[in-house]
Amino acid sequence: MQFVTLFKRIATVLVLGASLAAPAQAQTPRRPTSPDDAARIAQLAIAADKDPVGVMNSPDGRWFQKWAEEAPDYQMGPDKGVFWVATSGAAKADLKRVLRFHHTVSTAAYQIEHHILDPYGNEAQMEARTLAGIEGLLRAYESLVAQREENRSPQMDEALALRQSGRLAAFVKALPAMPSR
Repeated sequence: MQFVTLFKRIATVLVLGASLAAPAQAQTPRRPTSPDDAARIAQLAIAADKDPVGVMNSPDGRWFQKWAEEAPDYQMGPDKGVFWVATSGAAKADLKRVLRFHHTVSTAAYQIEHHILDPYGNEAQMEARTLAGIEGLLRAYESLVAQREENRSPQMDEALALRQSGRLAAFVKALPAMPSR
């Protein structure tokens, strides 16, 4: 009988200890972006240019999405380039998610390459970041159209023409501001 009581007490202590340790582990702050993370993001952005859907749905793509949400050292949020894709009809509904992913991975690669932790406080950095994102999503768009012609969009084709004529930066600068976050 005493053995059963002792066993129950030990089990209770172990369960309580485990339940108290779990929240502490869940609240452990993320470590800053490592050089390996940075290299992985750069490679992911290059791979996504050729296969945006495959990369987005891959384990690396899922890792990146989690990194973008939780990175403690880089501010990764939407900008007027994403707002343009979402509101202008530039992409069909099923492609918006893919292009948003590619825009995010392109802007992350740009921010890491240029050591821009928080572009929201600097208008020039934000414009450059937005341009990098638009250029990235145009590369993804070209791949998507090459795979399926029905992915074509007049607004994206216009943006491609602006890029080819050297006027994409002016187009990005003239995009309407994103609503306040």
